[in-house]
Amino acid sequence: MTDQEPTLEGLRAGGEAMGTFGAERTDVKVEEIDMGGRRALVHTPEQVGSGVILHLHGGGLTLGSPESHTRLAAHLAARSRMKVYNLDYRLAPENPFPAGADDTAAAVRWLLDQGVPAEQIILSGDSGGAALALTTLIDQTRDGVRLAGGIFMSPWADFRLTSATYETNAATDVMCSHPMMVPLRQNYVPTGDYENPRVSPAFAGALAGLPPLIIQASAAEVLVGDARLIASRAEEAGVDVTYQEFDVVPHVFQLFAGNLPEADDALQSVAEWAARVVAAGA
Repeated sequence: MTDQEPTLEGLRAGGEAMGTFGAERTDVKVEEIDMGGRRALVHTPEQVGSGVILHLHGGGLTLGSPESHTRLAAHLAARSRMKVYNLDYRLAPENPFPAGADDTAAAVRWLLDQGVPAEQIILSGDSGGAALALTTLIDQTRDGVRLAGGIFMSPWADFRLTSATYETNAATDVMCSHPMMVPLRQNYVPTGDYENPRVSPAFAGALAGLPPLIIQASAAEVLVGDARLIASRAEEAGVDVTYQEFDVVPHVFQLFAGNLPEADDALQSVAEWAARVVAAGA
């Protein structure tokens, strides 16, 4: 009997297990809508204040779904007292770059068309979804649409895969590795144009003028180098950056909300930050 490479269908089925990491919530209503031509799950807490969050799920832009991140979105909605829109953007390899970014931009336009003010919209993403969120935030800012801010959890933003933390944290990251990221980036960018700033937004030259950002990562994960890079480059450009690094937790540990104290602390920090930036834009 020989070992076989996992199929894409098998990987995607396994990726849906992320939806069981966190604790369920009964105080958040979940409904499915059409959002700019794509399906989305809307998570509405019992108490809703100002501001909305558009979240882009992780999964290397190849795996994951709104369902795999519905518990994370529910905890974020309850703590922030904001509606969280969890977008089902198109996945690679069937739909490579720029499909996911196009879907995210369409979702932002949909929110604006619904009458949500730009300064009340926060873009959020974890892992590969953070690349879409940051790219869209840069694009919107360039086009004169200033959103409220950006939330990046364990962000993947340099598709060149050159960060030193791929080596230094290889033994401590139980979820990601350099060998795993290579096929994922090939799925997303089959042309190999990894230096394109809309693919690797950490290297975009238009970070100046971005709204406030909050970036969270684990000191033990291989992508912490990407998180640090975004934070440093944005700060150098004069952006208001809140950077938080947590010890001995896994990649996108916020998925474990309700079952991991660090996840709850992180989402509480995000919620308090979100309330501040929305209030500042009101």
